[in-house]
Amino acid sequence: MSLFAGQCGHWFVALALMASPNASPPRTPSLEKHAKPWHVRLPRAQMLAAWERLKAVEIPGVPADMRFQISGRAFYVSPSGNDAADGSKATPWRTLAHAVTQLEPNTVVYLQAGAYYGLVTIDVKATADAPVAVRAVEGEHVYVTYPDGFVADQRAKVRSAPEEGRERALDAQGKELHYPPLINVRGTFIEVSGLHLIGVRDLLPHNLYSENGISFSGKGGEGCRVLYNEIEAVGHCGVKEMGHGGHSILIEGNYIHDVGQTFHDHGIYAPANDVTIRRNLLLNATGWGLHAYSKPKRIVATHNIIAGNDQHGIVQAGPDALVAHNIFAGNHRGGFFFFRSGCTNCVVKNNILYDSPAVAFDQMGHKQAAPSGNLFDSNCIVPDANPGKMSPKDTTGTYNFQADPMAANAKQLDFRPDPQSPCIDAGSDVGAPFEGKAPDVGLYE
Repeated sequence: MSLFAGQCGHWFVALALMASPNASPPRTPSLEKHAKPWHVRLPRAQMLAAWERLKAVEIPGVPADMRFQISGRAFYVSPSGNDAADGSKATPWRTLAHAVTQLEPNTVVYLQAGAYYGLVTIDVKATADAPVAVRAVEGEHVYVTYPDGFVADQRAKVRSAPEEGRERALDAQGKELHYPPLINVRGTFIEVSGLHLIGVRDLLPHNLYSENGISFSGKGGEGCRVLYNEIEAVGHCGVKEMGHGGHSILIEGNYIHDVGQTFHDHGIYAPANDVTIRRNLLLNATGWGLHAYSKPKRIVATHNIIAGNDQHGIVQAGPDALVAHNIFAGNHRGGFFFFRSGCTNCVVKNNILYDSPAVAFDQMGHKQAAPSGNLFDSNCIVPDANPGKMSPKDTTGTYNFQADPMAANAKQLDFRPDPQSPCIDAGSDVGAPFEGKAPDVGLYE
């Protein structure tokens, strides 16, 4: 049985009213409509506590706060502001759409508490020395969703709505209806941080590949950072690089949950090279938690909790990935999935896997299509889980072990180890600093 099967507790989202008297608050997603037995269902307070613990995980050699250092002008936006103002803290702007058009290298936009409307594109060609950022004011709850008018207009276009679980919602001309991302990043060295993005998965019929929380498109994405956001109820992916050439992206500290409609929809979709994914809480996607396809090079996924997803926790299809110090728990199809011949020379170490099977692979029915040269070693697999099977061309190391990791409270996503945990000093070196005779297995060192 899945670690989280049968967990009770009601999901809720406490939504704050917008300051503007003419606007409505964000809508509460109907998450229970999509609940599966393997999904993680806990009171929101426990979910947020798990997220805070994860963001606070110390990774030796990695700063705790990865926001860009920006020394230039700071602009402000408020639901009670005015786009004709100067964007100062005293006289802020009103809309996110206006604010992002005013960004230039070495500037930052701060959103004050309240709700804002997405469908915005950030197209600044910033640099590593002069980046840009769109941030929530520290400690304030900022929502980004679709305007009611957009939802009504799209609903009016529907002429052939699918049954739930099917595809192809069509308009009067027989064309598929697709919805743009809440935030579309087409520039470089852009940070998006501290926002709560809420999609319209439960309000409109969706087609395949429709509606992301944050997209990287049009060759955008180089050097960008997605940090400390909550993303939920979008029809496709929480964060997606569109395969347009973005690279060197950092996705860290996000809580991405309850996204998608079919197995094509994922928490994070990363076809790009040199993407780092760490300290994320990836829950309840209808596809994979992390989908690294088709052949992205040098994916680094560490210190994530990946749980309750309909498929495997991670599918890895490209070469030279490092997957280490993650928790896989309650994913329906299993933990880690090596995908076909493009998956070569990947290292999967120091993870804790509650899933059954812990590891699996696909070779498309042909031996020549099998993954090869990959290493699965120094991982803790819980006693009742099926360890699974590696490709004959891969290596299962001799330091994997089956044991109770002795987490503080795994059912509440609290994976802090007991001092007597067999995971302490049981890992192997993956190139990062560690204490003791060897790295610990799991999130904590």
